[in-house]
Amino acid sequence: MAEPREAHLHVLRLDRFADETEEALLDRFGDLLTPEERERQARPTLLRRRREILLTRMLVRTVLSHHAGVDPREWRFGAAERGRPFIEHPALDQPLDFNLAHTEGMIVCLVSEHPGIGVDVEFLPRRSDLEGVAGHFFAVPEQAALMVLPKEERRARFFAYWTLKEAYIKARGQGLALPLDGFWFDLAGDEPAISFDDRIEDDPERWRFRTVELSPDHLCSVALPFGPGPRPELHLVEA
Repeated sequence: MAEPREAHLHVLRLDRFADETEEALLDRFGDLLTPEERERQARPTLLRRRREILLTRMLVRTVLSHHAGVDPREWRFGAAERGRPFIEHPALDQPLDFNLAHTEGMIVCLVSEHPGIGVDVEFLPRRSDLEGVAGHFFAVPEQAALMVLPKEERRARFFAYWTLKEAYIKARGQGLALPLDGFWFDLAGDEPAISFDDRIEDDPERWRFRTVELSPDHLCSVALPFGPGPRPELHLVEA
């Protein structure tokens, strides 16, 4: 059977729930969580964080159920050595992989039958020392490409690089064990292209990347280890 060459990016915009109290959200979605998840959800002192955890668990469970026809309450998750979550139960006839990301105002869940996918989303207006972060974490080619841009264009380019880097390291499941300046992206072509220095053992030909503007304030990138061939299909789904 041919390898799947598609992924689904489910987007949950948190302003949908702006008028709902935490109690109302718990009434709607609380029974989807396991007792352990409910305990973790109640732990943070910040209301915003508690709401985010609840809606994230709701999203991943309902999204996976949409793809697999499993009751949302049945899912159980494990975590790999460096924290990447995976489906522990139930066993599926058709495997699924997923990856989550969140930022101010938005949660996204990327799903594919192909393993090893990654996603990141960022809120562009957030305060940050873009040039300082780039100088510390970006590879030299990315720093050079960023600094030749007019100042008003640098923020968008910075977050394009940042979301791509985050999506790649999440797909690899190794976190910051991969040096962020050990790989870089060229955005000149139809798709972002990745390159590696000798610290990273990987084949750039096995990766496909997409960057999507989900709103004027939100930029998202996905890493898809689908290899060369036809352009993978990325389906956007409003959750």
